[in-house]
Amino acid sequence: MLKKLTAFLLAISCFLAIGTGCQTHTHVFNKKVNTEDYLKTAATCVNAAQYYYSCECGEKGEETYSTYRPLAHNYTAKVKDDKYLKTAATCQKGGQYYYSCTGCGAFNTLLGTFYDNELGDHVYDCENPDGAFLKDEATHQSPATYFKSCVCGAKGKEFFSYGDPLKIYTESEKVPYKPVSLTISLYDTTQNLYGITYNTQSKPLRPVVQVAKGNSLDNYVEYDVHTEKHVSLSTDDKQISYYVAKAEFPLENNSTYTYRVYDKYVDTGSQTITFTTKDLTANKFSFAHLSDSQVSGNSTGEYLAKILDYSTKTTDFTLHTGDIVEYSCYEQQWTDIIDSNFNYFSKTPVMALSGNHETTYQNGSKEIYKHFNNAMPTQSVNLGYYYSFTYGNAKFIMLNSNELTSNKLTNVQYDWLVNELKSNDKQWLFVALHNPIYSVGNYGANPSRNQICLALRSQLHNLFVEYGVDIVFQGHDHLVSRTFPMTTGGNASTETWRKENGVNYTVNPDGVLYVMNGPAGNQSRTVYKNDNGVYYYAKNSEQCSWAEISIDGNKLVMTTKYVGNSTENEYHTWGIIKE
Repeated sequence: MLKKLTAFLLAISCFLAIGTGCQTHTHVFNKKVNTEDYLKTAATCVNAAQYYYSCECGEKGEETYSTYRPLAHNYTAKVKDDKYLKTAATCQKGGQYYYSCTGCGAFNTLLGTFYDNELGDHVYDCENPDGAFLKDEATHQSPATYFKSCVCGAKGKEFFSYGDPLKIYTESEKVPYKPVSLTISLYDTTQNLYGITYNTQSKPLRPVVQVAKGNSLDNYVEYDVHTEKHVSLSTDDKQISYYVAKAEFPLENNSTYTYRVYDKYVDTGSQTITFTTKDLTANKFSFAHLSDSQVSGNSTGEYLAKILDYSTKTTDFTLHTGDIVEYSCYEQQWTDIIDSNFNYFSKTPVMALSGNHETTYQNGSKEIYKHFNNAMPTQSVNLGYYYSFTYGNAKFIMLNSNELTSNKLTNVQYDWLVNELKSNDKQWLFVALHNPIYSVGNYGANPSRNQICLALRSQLHNLFVEYGVDIVFQGHDHLVSRTFPMTTGGNASTETWRKENGVNYTVNPDGVLYVMNGPAGNQSRTVYKNDNGVYYYAKNSEQCSWAEISIDGNKLVMTTKYVGNSTENEYHTWGIIKE
C-alpha cells in the first residue's frame, strides 16, 4: 500500500513539474520494485520470479529482471509412471511410487511413497506340493503332478512333478511319516470349522484328513492337509527338523464323527478317532480352564492326565493359558505330553495361548503355532499369537503377553484388542492371558518381579472396565485366587450375593473379576502377599489344579478343583448372575 502511495505521489510531482514549466517527462525504467503489481512470472522450483522494471513515477516498463532463487521442490504429486516406481504391483498389493514435484517432476528416494490401489497380476512361480494344487495322483509308474501357484494361493495352469512313483513301504520306512502330537481345536466357530495339527519326521507325501459321520470311516470325505518345515531341538540339544501339518474341516453340531490323519502314498496314519461335536451356538455350555501344566524337569503327561480324566467328562472344550510344557524347545516334551493323552487332545478341542515357557524360557519359538490350529489375524508367531473366538453367548479374547514393548502389549496388539472389545455382541465377555494383571504370587505382588503385571494393569484394566469384561483368566503364578469386582482405578466394589441351589452368586458385579486357577502340572506355589481389600479369596495351590466353568444363559458357575489322593477335590465354587 505504501509503495502504491509513493508511486501516486511521484506521478503527482511529475504532473506538477509539467504544470510549472517542465513540458515533458521521459520515463526511465530502471527501478526494481518487487511487488505483485510488477510481477510477470511467479517463481517455480526451476526458475526465479520475473518482475517488470518501473519508472520513479511508477510507470511499468516492458523489460524484466529476475530476483530471488527458485523455490524448493513441492513433492506432493502422485504420478503413476514407471520412472517413479519403487515396488511393482503384486496380486496382493498395489505398486509403490515415489512422490514427485508438482513443478518439475523431480522425485527424492529418501522421501515418502504412496501405493496405487490397482493390484498386479498373479505370478504362478510357486511349486507347492499341497493337496489343494493336486493335478494328478502318483501312480506306480509316475510321480504326482501339481499345478503351480501364486504366492497368494491362486492356482495356475502350468504344473510340475513332485516326489517319486508309488512304492510299497516297509514298516520301518513308514516310521518317519507317522503322525505325532495330534491336537484338535475350534478353528472358526462361526462356520463350525475344526482345526487339527500334527507333526511328522519326514515331509508327508500325500497327507489328508479322512472324516466320516458316524462310528466308522465308511463313506469318508477327504480334506487336504498343508505342511510346513520347522526346527526344534532334540533332548541332547542337537537341532532337528520336522514337519507341521494342519487342516481345517466343517462338522455339524451335536453329531458323532470318526476321523483319522493319513498319508495316502505311504499308507500310514493315526488310529481312528470317534467323538461327538457340541452345539457351538448353544447358550448352555461348559469349559475347563487349565494353566501351567509343565512338569519339573520334563513334561510327561501323567499329571495332566489326572485332570483330563475328570474335566473332559463334563466340559465341552479346554481353555489353556500357557506353559504347557517345561522346555518347549525340546520337541520330545510336546510329543510326550500330547501323545500320552491322545484320547483327550484328539477329541476335546483345546484353545491355547503362549506362556513364557513356550517362548523366552529355554528359547522356544513358534511353539503354540506348531502344535495348535487357530484362526488368527496376520502377525508374527515366534512368541505366540493372539486371536479371538466365540462359543454360544460368549466371546473369548486370547492375548499374547509375551509380545511386549516396555512391558505392555505392542501398539498393534492393543489396537486389535480395542477393536475386538468394541465389536463384542455377546452376553459374556472373557479375556485370557498368561502373565497376570492381579495376582498374590511373585509375579503379581513381589516388587522385584511384578513389573510386567503392573504395566499390563496400567494399560488394560480401565479398558476392560470400560467395555464390560466379565472375567480375566490368568496363569504364570500357579496360585488359586479371585479378586473382588475391580472398577476404574483399581478399586474393589461391594458385591450383592444370592444363594440358589447351593451356589453363591454375585449379582451384576460392578467391575472385572480376575481369576487364577492353579497349576495343572506339579509345580504348586504359596501366596507371596495377599491384599485382603482386593481378593475375595487367595490360596496356596496344589498340583493338578484347574477350574470348570458352566454357563447357562445369564448364569455362570465356576468351580476350582484339584486332584489329591486320586480323588477330585474342590477349592471354591461361586457364580455370577446377570440381570
